[in-house]
Amino acid sequence: MIEESKPEKSKTNPWAIIIFCAAVLFLLLLRYWDDHKYDDYRKTFKGETIGFATRYKHISKSTYIKYYFYKDGKILSSMKVTGNNNLILKKYYKVKYDLKNPRANYIILNEELKPDSITLVKAGFTKTKYYIYDSGVSNKYFEKSKWK
Repeated sequence: MIEESKPEKSKTNPWAIIIFCAAVLFLLLLRYWDDHKYDDYRKTFKGETIGFATRYKHISKSTYIKYYFYKDGKILSSMKVTGNNNLILKKYYKVKYDLKNPRANYIILNEELKPDSITLVKAGFTKTKYYIYDSGVSNKYFEKSKWK
């Protein structure tokens, strides 16, 4: 007569489960520590200047705000933000940066700055003139200007 063999119970090693849980816990703690390490680094930024928020850029599921400021030349930068509020674009904000490495910076979007022209020139911005042609009504060029 043929004997039926019973399926063997899979035996899981309890040490494997413990090692797996410890590895996951270690990775979570490492990520948490790394985030706070960068926040502590940002607190050491001593340089301050004026930055101009230009547009949003969407990469995958994240939204970044693009802005620029002047420190030994024009520095383009971006920062991850939550939401997509168009009311903060095309306005001036305070930018904090590392004195040794100005490319390490962040923009403070809490309060909008209302700088005058002297402050903008000291921050490195220039006023650029451009002309718009009105072909429909007056056939004249209108002079306009903007800060860059």
